[in-house]
Amino acid sequence: MEKEARREKLSNGRKAVIVVVAAAFIASATTAMLAFTASHRARERDAKVLAADTADLRGELVTWQALVRDTMDAAAQDRQPYIDRLVGHTQGLSVWKPRTPCGRTARDNLARAMEDHVRIFLRGESAPVDNGESRALDAGLRECDAARGRDVDG
Repeated sequence: MEKEARREKLSNGRKAVIVVVAAAFIASATTAMLAFTASHRARERDAKVLAADTADLRGELVTWQALVRDTMDAAAQDRQPYIDRLVGHTQGLSVWKPRTPCGRTARDNLARAMEDHVRIFLRGESAPVDNGESRALDAGLRECDAARGRDVDG
């Protein structure tokens, strides 16, 4: 009788261990699935907001280039109002709020390149319509692409 009781206790102990191991496995699998889903959602959200930042910044660049063309078309003595518009556009870009930290980096790169272009005009010199603004924006966006999935704000 005593042997049977001991075997029954061992059998119950094994069953308990199997139940605990199975519960731990299910919890682990559930946690992994939830983490994967959250990561996937973050990547999707990042792609959407980064695409929106990119579209906004590319639009700013197109507008900027049109303003530069207008400035270059004006006679040298009549350029000041056009230069003032360029300055205002650069300042407006600097306060624009990107949706991602990466968009902020790309915005800052573009704004610095625009400011450099304005300084050329202020010295009375001319520069091509694109004096590095496209390169600056593209460099910032390349950084964004490399960081994709890791830079979503809230």
